[in-house]
Amino acid sequence: MLAAMLPLLASAQTIKEKHLPFYATEEAPHLENILPAPPSLQDPLFFNDWCQYQWGKSVRDTERGKQAVSDARIGATYFFKRFSPAMHRELTEEKYPILHELLYKAHMTEMQAGSSAKKHFARVRPYQQFKEESGVPSAESPTDFTSYPSGHTHASWLAGMILTAIDPVHTEEIMKVAYELGQSRVIVGFHYQSDVDAGRIAASVTFARLCAMPEFLDMLTAAKAEYDANAK
Repeated sequence: MLAAMLPLLASAQTIKEKHLPFYATEEAPHLENILPAPPSLQDPLFFNDWCQYQWGKSVRDTERGKQAVSDARIGATYFFKRFSPAMHRELTEEKYPILHELLYKAHMTEMQAGSSAKKHFARVRPYQQFKEESGVPSAESPTDFTSYPSGHTHASWLAGMILTAIDPVHTEEIMKVAYELGQSRVIVGFHYQSDVDAGRIAASVTFARLCAMPEFLDMLTAAKAEYDANAK
């Protein structure tokens, strides 16, 4: 089986460009042309954002709240740690280098895809709006008006979709973790629920766009072959 993988692995190494996204910012879909504007303070929909913000604060001192603080970390290495239980195996960069690089590049791509929408909507974050400390005070900024859409949710939902394509047997468990990662942003007060909901839509757009790229599909195929070869 490993011999059959070699052409795919060689292909993945050829296309692998560390620290580079699959496409640049100017090539990314403009999500501000897809997503609705976030609800204003006068919009009845904002009441749900407020209620979810209050829920988030109410669980910060629980185990779920501690998990939400941990989930403020982001990137391929953290995704490996977070999704490993859902996939019933330990994911490490040493054992799964292609998959790690795929998630890394996908995260870099997500950042390109979300930048124009964040700049366009320039929404204040919940902790800024309510002038209360967040669950991750070290990450706070008085001028970081990039709440909508949620980049963490965009990245984690995208990671979940990629990992589901790699390991469809554990779809439910994988996407449950992806969902929890988004909700963690509500709990720590860095995003409204509507930011998180929009982040999931953004991830679906990004995944669809990536699936039209041969480079991404080649790397996804190689990552799945690597994953299957390491099966218990």
